[in-house]
Amino acid sequence: MATFKGMDNSDKESQNSSEMSFNEVVTAAMAAGIAIWDMLQVPTQGNPYVLVPEPTGRQWVEILLSDAGRCYENCRMRPENLVRLHIILRDSYGLKDSRELESIEALAMFLWACGTNQCQRQMHERFRRGLGTCCKVFAHVLAAMTGFANDIIRPRDTSYSVVPVELVEYSPFFDGCIGAMDGTHIDVIVDRGVRDNHINRKGRPTQNVIAVCDFDMRFTYIGAGIKGSAHGMWVKRKAEADASFPHPPSG
Repeated sequence: MATFKGMDNSDKESQNSSEMSFNEVVTAAMAAGIAIWDMLQVPTQGNPYVLVPEPTGRQWVEILLSDAGRCYENCRMRPENLVRLHIILRDSYGLKDSRELESIEALAMFLWACGTNQCQRQMHERFRRGLGTCCKVFAHVLAAMTGFANDIIRPRDTSYSVVPVELVEYSPFFDGCIGAMDGTHIDVIVDRGVRDNHINRKGRPTQNVIAVCDFDMRFTYIGAGIKGSAHGMWVKRKAEADASFPHPPSG
């Protein structure tokens, strides 16, 4: 009996040793498989996110000056005309650099705001300048532009002594003709207390703008600021009372 019992214990030890070896092999095989699977995985491909800094106001102006189409869309003039206007205003009408920005950027801000109907808060957002700076810049450029306009929006010949070529065959009926005159309404935003005075016949708050153009398609007079509710004849008479209105020669 003792002999058979000893043989049973030996068999059990051998069986336990075989099971442990098998488990170790399985565990090692699983670990190796997982490691190989990890190595074979291809990382997800995608475009890396790159933060591109937004151009400053001055940089944006340089972009416009290098692209005629964008310059015309944003400033309503070609780059060469913008540069020429800047030189004229800088040399003859007091447009200057300031501590905050250069005069070319100031002019571009003004033209962009007027040409695309932007407010000063939008100027602040586009050019990254303070609201106070935008206000001062707009007023500074406007003063220079007003002086420039006063010099160029006028007749070449204030005596109208020369009959335009287009009217020679109709002489003397149109001798001394100052050109063509017409008016339009421009939408405005005004205080509530005076809004009713600016309501035109179409129910919108506007101001009257009257303009005179000669036969060379040059503006010789522009009058603005009259309330939209005013009658056309009253607008004409008020314009004629202006000292800068191009009156025809007497007789």
